[in-house]
Amino acid sequence: MRFLTMFISLLLLSMLMVPMLAFAAEKPINLFLNGKQLSANVAPKIVEGNTVVPVRIIAESLGSKVDWEEKSGKVTVDKDKVNIQLFINKQEVIVNKKKYQLEVAPAIMEGSTMLPLRFVSEQLGVKVIWDDLTRSVFLFDSEQDANSSAVSPAQPNEGQAGAADKTKVPSKPADNSNGKGTDKTTDKSTDKASDKITDKPIDKTTDKPIDKSDGATELPVKEAAVKPGEKPVTEAQPGKQNPAASDKNSELTTTLSSISMDGDQFIVKTSGTKVTPNLISSNEGNRITIDFPNSKLDPALKLGANGEGIIKQNNQAVSQIRYLLFSKDSSIVRIIIDLSKKSAFKPATASTAAQFVWAIIPAKDRYRVVIDPGHGGKDTGAISVTKRLEKDFVLALGTKIHALLEKEPKIEAFITRKDDTFVELADRAAFANDRDADLFISVHGNSAGKETVRGVETYYYTDQSLDFANLMHKHMLKSTGFTDRKVKQSGFYVVKNTNMPSLLLEVGFLSNQTEENAMFQDAFQNQVAASIVTAIKQQLNID
Repeated sequence: MRFLTMFISLLLLSMLMVPMLAFAAEKPINLFLNGKQLSANVAPKIVEGNTVVPVRIIAESLGSKVDWEEKSGKVTVDKDKVNIQLFINKQEVIVNKKKYQLEVAPAIMEGSTMLPLRFVSEQLGVKVIWDDLTRSVFLFDSEQDANSSAVSPAQPNEGQAGAADKTKVPSKPADNSNGKGTDKTTDKSTDKASDKITDKPIDKTTDKPIDKSDGATELPVKEAAVKPGEKPVTEAQPGKQNPAASDKNSELTTTLSSISMDGDQFIVKTSGTKVTPNLISSNEGNRITIDFPNSKLDPALKLGANGEGIIKQNNQAVSQIRYLLFSKDSSIVRIIIDLSKKSAFKPATASTAAQFVWAIIPAKDRYRVVIDPGHGGKDTGAISVTKRLEKDFVLALGTKIHALLEKEPKIEAFITRKDDTFVELADRAAFANDRDADLFISVHGNSAGKETVRGVETYYYTDQSLDFANLMHKHMLKSTGFTDRKVKQSGFYVVKNTNMPSLLLEVGFLSNQTEENAMFQDAFQNQVAASIVTAIKQQLNID
């Protein structure tokens, strides 16, 4: 009987521990390179206070060459004049023929080779900053003045590194030291390369359209390579003056003069040259973080003893606003908006050169999304290399997207055509506007005069659509596996004349036989449809 009582007690205790352990699970680590978020096939992990990442991040994102020797378990990283040799499950590392000791060894995790991020990055001249608040690692490429002489590669730093991800660097050498169709436009200028109508401006010297933008959103932060013997700044140290910061202050171009709320609008007023802020949303959707690079705070924006300024709010959506010098060394001003409840954060048209304005919109119980399969009926759209029609491809894919959206309880899904029917451009835009839609996505297949042209393009027109375009494009690249032809701004009729965030997706090139073969397969369409729905849900902050 006594044994039975102990057994039941232990069973109950173990059942109680399960949800506690699940609750204690750590949030994922986010990676950013020059403000652009990176995706990893295996999630970054913290091992003994050091962040380790898949070797692909080192190879592709940092622009280095990586070689793997399976027999010896050696990973070699080369970039410019820096050669790094690391060994699986060994803490010894060789940098330009000198040996050092790592605090955490490279390892194989979930089938992927994981390398210590900070150590490798800083040897390649890439600045690493950890933000504990958002569990984010920010990487900044070192840039040099074009007129200055080349800087020698960074050598391993001397001294003790910081704590958790404050990924450690070696303290000293060992003793033995020695990487379209007509429903997409309003203008009638012709793109000679693809024989499509486009509204892009024409270069008079080449008679070809000029892209307004490739949609890249990166922090224009200029960072110097870490010099031998110099300890990198890993995070802001409020109240402590960094000697390097005082030198950089004279180079700052932007001053944040005021931070405020006006109704449902969040306003940051600035003076000096306009910069591009970087927005980060928390996974729970209850916090917005905005980083302003190359910036400083006006003296009127006071900092407390802890190095943080606080603006209390009596607002339905916002509880408080905080601001601080996130990194004096790289001159980043960080603003953190603590939300009272889940809300959308969207750029407002009131933004000017002297102020940034965003609208904070409380989350709805249900959102309206319109899917627009392009062309239809008499308008075939592009004709593929095997004579298949764009209108058939986009109807099949659009129908799959619509069907998946209909399964989402928080989304009311609409589609502009359900069969081979021609719908005027004005009617497509009106269809979305009349329903007061929250998002509009027009689906297309691309075409060019050369079969070698291939890849994914995502088009937007208004500023309110840019963040959605970047998010959607990231998911499209992952699901298609096609070449990245960037996010681009263009005045296609349906994205120019709809009131909500609107995108036109060029999924792939029907004029390229490899991509055409994939685009007409059900499995491929199902995969792409699922990724588009994922991007829609993330844009709407739907779990």
